[in-house]
Amino acid sequence: MKKYFFFDIDGTLTTPLTADYPESTRAAVKELIRRGHFVSLATGRMQADALEVARTLGISALVSDGGNAVTIDGKILYDEGLPLSDCIRTLSDIDEEKHPWAAAPYNKKYRITRTPLYLEKVKDRYYETEVDPSFDFRKVSAIHKIFVACSKQEKDDIPLYTLPHVWFSKDTMLIEPVHKERGIMEIQKRFHIADRDIVVFGDGMNDRSMFRREWLRIAMGNAKPELKALASYITDRADENGIYNACRHFGWI
Repeated sequence: MKKYFFFDIDGTLTTPLTADYPESTRAAVKELIRRGHFVSLATGRMQADALEVARTLGISALVSDGGNAVTIDGKILYDEGLPLSDCIRTLSDIDEEKHPWAAAPYNKKYRITRTPLYLEKVKDRYYETEVDPSFDFRKVSAIHKIFVACSKQEKDDIPLYTLPHVWFSKDTMLIEPVHKERGIMEIQKRFHIADRDIVVFGDGMNDRSMFRREWLRIAMGNAKPELKALASYITDRADENGIYNACRHFGWI
């Protein structure tokens, strides 16, 4: 029977430490597709970023932007940013000298900060970062993500209003959508998929929203304990053939 798979990327399709795609994972995804199953990503990454991963693995569908974007066969069904009014309120009220920030206004691995302090405080360089003191966040049409130089101990310094957040790294709060189930349900509605045929794989707390009781929920061995508690099944770690072993366990490959 055809199943509809939704895979988180980081820590699920990739190994937690090296961010590589294990050969067993590549083999499992390829075999699922060969057998006629539907395979999609379900990630917090932006659409353009996730699309690169999808092409690497031969996957043609993706739920990206934490559920705020859906792409099927290269066609973007929708791609929305965060609630713009709350982004403006948050960025207006942050103490920018204490907690410099960068915003991602476009569907690309690119962010803008108004101060060089951001690059001094934040170590990651995954996104191209432009320093533009004249950047006016009030004039952009969308904001997909906000990166804030902030530790977990300083979380209460950040006026989030309704905006959700996760931790990009120990020195960076990442404000991004965290309702992956929204994109999955859009695909479910489009293809008239029964709940029993949906399978989700994840490892982090941004996967929690798609670990719905009516779907088969598979947590990686390296998953957060809180996510494991919501799982239907716990497989091995991502770097110990977790995806391949789960798919073999259930007879999908």
